[in-house]
Amino acid sequence: METEYPPLKNLKISEKNPQIQIYGQRLFKDQTLYEYLLEFLIVFISKKSDAQYDNADEGFSFYVPNNGEKLTYFPVPKIGLKRFVFFNHSEQEKRFAIDKSALSAHRKHLESLIEKKNNSKLSNELTLEILQDLLYGFNAVTRKRSWFAQSLLPLAPEMIFCEAIGSKSVRKKLSNFEEDSEESMWAKADKKFNFDQHAFMARGGEVYYLHVAQALQNEDPEYREKITDGIKNMITSIEQLSQISTFIQNQWEEVVDNTNDSDLYFHYIKKTAEFIPSAYAKRGDNTLEEINNLISCELDPFEKIKLFGTLIAMQIIRLMTLQATETIKGDDSQEWLVDLVNNSKSPIRKLAVNSYRELEENVYRAVHYADINEYIDKNSKMTMAKTLDAAAKDTNLLVRRLGKDINLVIPNKGPNMRFSLNEDLVKVLVLTLIAPGERILFSTFLKKCYKHFKIIIGSREAAQHFHEQDMDHLVDFDENEVAFQQLLKDCGFLRNLSDATSIVENPFKG
Repeated sequence: METEYPPLKNLKISEKNPQIQIYGQRLFKDQTLYEYLLEFLIVFISKKSDAQYDNADEGFSFYVPNNGEKLTYFPVPKIGLKRFVFFNHSEQEKRFAIDKSALSAHRKHLESLIEKKNNSKLSNELTLEILQDLLYGFNAVTRKRSWFAQSLLPLAPEMIFCEAIGSKSVRKKLSNFEEDSEESMWAKADKKFNFDQHAFMARGGEVYYLHVAQALQNEDPEYREKITDGIKNMITSIEQLSQISTFIQNQWEEVVDNTNDSDLYFHYIKKTAEFIPSAYAKRGDNTLEEINNLISCELDPFEKIKLFGTLIAMQIIRLMTLQATETIKGDDSQEWLVDLVNNSKSPIRKLAVNSYRELEENVYRAVHYADINEYIDKNSKMTMAKTLDAAAKDTNLLVRRLGKDINLVIPNKGPNMRFSLNEDLVKVLVLTLIAPGERILFSTFLKKCYKHFKIIIGSREAAQHFHEQDMDHLVDFDENEVAFQQLLKDCGFLRNLSDATSIVENPFKG
């Protein structure tokens, strides 16, 4: 039985670090919430093949080779557009002369093409500032990063940037150009980024892409097409942003006289995805149902993308907890015990804290089942202590960080960490577990929360999970359940039909 997906030729998994051996290549501590979504979409929209660009498909697909070769995909760097959006908002010490020169030429060319209305009082320069600020307003990841390491929200395919890391020494060297040769340096400067470092786009999105592709491989073609088209429609619905972004990038290619669409490191780069544990397939059907329900909802594109990003974070955590107990115990038994009572003296608080502590321990313990000794033998600089310390950062501490980023794990600082839910997470659960326009009993909704995420809120799911026969011992969960009903009602998703019957509804009809 294969233990990895896709099955790759010559894969020597024991030479990988233990967290990769267990959870796939790779989930990494420094990848931010939106970068999981962005990297997933980069793979999705890019042309793909089993090796060469000339044989690639047209993108917007879930292609994975079945011949033992790695998935190869070809993102478009779009450095001209990225520089236009982010350069003037970056810190002064991170702006190099070659990029200042390139941006200046780009903007002068754009100004020459702007057609103003006769009664317009806007200067060409101000028009460009408005366009720049418009696009920058959709920034997703900026922090204190250099301009080339920043990202936009994926509201259009053209706004989705792959990772580009610039070396300070290389940018300085490129900046030592003669004035009469600067034009010939611009295209070269665009190609002198490291596109393969995986520092921020750290492969977490590749892991998620492979998981979805694995789940789709045996599905009905119609369902596969529905998922594919739904994701495509989510990121192509604002045509004006596509047109603006395309225009700005295309005009940069005119400036550098490089419009042939086949220049490696300028028009496309070459990247390869790795593998995931085959056990992730055990929740593949749930993942597809959640995606399908969300992308079928009538929602503002901005909100849908935001919810999708949160969903991916929840699903990544769910995959890791699934893999952890499958590795340790041979079953999918790691609960998410949610505390909604907000009472430090409630027994639920203690149960939730203990449950979450066990969850982190299991996610970390699972890496001890990897072939650590062979990994250390192949990596002479690594000791057992260093290896396990690094593994903790990419396993239980990664779960903690992602959970806190979406407020699934509280408090943000301090002791007594546990799972909880806020209005945004409730919305994700309702819109992904209930089909658009449909309604189900509250009791059925609790069952679906448990089936999909192992979420335990009420006494029935607690009894099922912990195999308790005496329901008197589970009375504390009743207060938790009432609090969840109130939260759903406050969010506009729950209606009481009678004192004993409530329904939960997804009102965003598809």
